[in-house]
Amino acid sequence: MKTNKRVYLLLGPETGEKGIRLKEIRAELQKEFNSDPEIHRFYPFETLNGEIFTALHNNSLFSDHRLVILSQAESLQASQIKELASYIKTPIESATLVIISSENYLSPKLSAGVPKNQITIFWEMFDNRKPEWLRTLFRKSGFAITSGAIELLLELIENNTQELRMTANQLMQFIASEHIDTVTEETVEQYIQHTRQESVFSLFEQIASGTYQRALDILHALIRTGNGEPVSLLAGLTWQFRRLISLEELLRQGNSWEEASKKTTVMGKDAALRRKKDAFIYQTAVERYPLPLSYSIIARIAEYDIRTREMGTELQSILLEQLIGLIMIRNGQQPPKFSTLSFLTDAKF
Repeated sequence: MKTNKRVYLLLGPETGEKGIRLKEIRAELQKEFNSDPEIHRFYPFETLNGEIFTALHNNSLFSDHRLVILSQAESLQASQIKELASYIKTPIESATLVIISSENYLSPKLSAGVPKNQITIFWEMFDNRKPEWLRTLFRKSGFAITSGAIELLLELIENNTQELRMTANQLMQFIASEHIDTVTEETVEQYIQHTRQESVFSLFEQIASGTYQRALDILHALIRTGNGEPVSLLAGLTWQFRRLISLEELLRQGNSWEEASKKTTVMGKDAALRRKKDAFIYQTAVERYPLPLSYSIIARIAEYDIRTREMGTELQSILLEQLIGLIMIRNGQQPPKFSTLSFLTDAKF
């Protein structure tokens, strides 16, 4: 079986490091061919009729080499896996295929044909490594950052180094323009206000202590800007309410507010309330949504997560609006169901 350096598998949940490795592969091809490769990107649903193989085999008039990238390979159909496995057995020299997946492994039919040194699993960075990783990133650029600021950034940013690096670089540009040498919690909050953008955090703040109309306004702003993707938005709300439930359960067990706010967890991970603003938001949430209601709300969010996945995109925004209403107006309780009427006894003509 023929294998060569023209096929790579980049696997695992850590998107930031995968992105860096992809750039390295591109740079290696630039050096090898003394020109930038022609790039083609595909997702499984875009190559149901073999479009990716056309890109792999058709020579370009404008470049000596082609870099073909297939993302979300965990969604490949069985027939697609079979065709790719056949290609991997005899890859061509004029193209490099990079298969990317968020899973830690793919079908053996694919991985068996790729040299082991060209299969890389990018594991998610452990939580205990992230603070020092961020501190080092700022230090290399000549800035200091406090532990409180690091904790706040880690609370606000997606759980991958790509998002961490992008936000950190934007923050460094901001503090450089403000002539700030040390990043504190106040600096981060100032930056957030400067680049004010609604998020699931501001949505939860309104759900916890604001008005129904303002919550809807934030939801609509998220949808307009493309940040209201239902799966991630509902995941964010689930995290916030799990944090609230953890806090409320600790309070019910007899912990003081100070003790409970330090012990709060989400899925076994530390989610302590360290910021004064968070403490205020969650104090209000505890008053507005006692523990039984929080349980009901978590159940409703889970139901709507399933429903939004089943519905077309044109109906998802309506479902999200309905969910906000169920949470804020009905406290997570299902709307009443009308009893079934009998055609024979209840119908009136």
